[in-house]
Amino acid sequence: MELVKCPFCGKEIENDSFYCDQCGEELKLCPVHGFKKGSKVCGQCGAALVLAKDAANNQPLPPAPSSAPMPSAAPAVGTATAPVSAPPQPTVTPPQPVVTPLQTTAVGQPPPSVAQPATSENTVRPSAAPAEPKCLVCAALNARLELKNGAVVGRRTGDYVHVFGSQGYVSGTHARVQVNAVGAWEIVDLDSSNGTFLNGQKLAAHQPAVFRLGDTIAFYDLKFVVSE
Repeated sequence: MELVKCPFCGKEIENDSFYCDQCGEELKLCPVHGFKKGSKVCGQCGAALVLAKDAANNQPLPPAPSSAPMPSAAPAVGTATAPVSAPPQPTVTPPQPVVTPLQTTAVGQPPPSVAQPATSENTVRPSAAPAEPKCLVCAALNARLELKNGAVVGRRTGDYVHVFGSQGYVSGTHARVQVNAVGAWEIVDLDSSNGTFLNGQKLAAHQPAVFRLGDTIAFYDLKFVVSE
């Protein structure tokens, strides 16, 4: 159902109404311009107005004056009209697949290898062997003890009596340095009176403890640093 405006109040109403359902005015029709406000004639073309209910009862509408514009006639059958051309469509060219030619080799010959440029990132260099402990250094005594597998540290016996002979807190047979089955250096406390310490931790008697470069070994309060 089409909606039109009431000529009296301007509200939208259905185009087959007899009365405006907003303001209650009885509606009149112009044969050319539809609903119009007026008692007798259309204010636009001068045609006589009729009640909308009479027009619905098939009452003939009064003819519109000759000055009223007439609708344009449809073109006669067979009359040639200019065709309406469609806008040109863009031409889309599908992408062509890239074909890589296969390399052929003679029968029995291996395919050619692709050489990779040598870079510093993929150059493998042998890693340097880790440094091994070689001596124990004591700054307080200005002493340097060369490590020997099985050497004994003691005030009365062992390989370093010339260093510990005057140190009363070092036992006669205090500790031993040795190399274990996997080649690592160990320190073993030989049940000394004042103890052997590795990095500040007192060692249990006769329990080997592995030491490495930079570690600190103390015979009571005499500290030695493991060095190369």
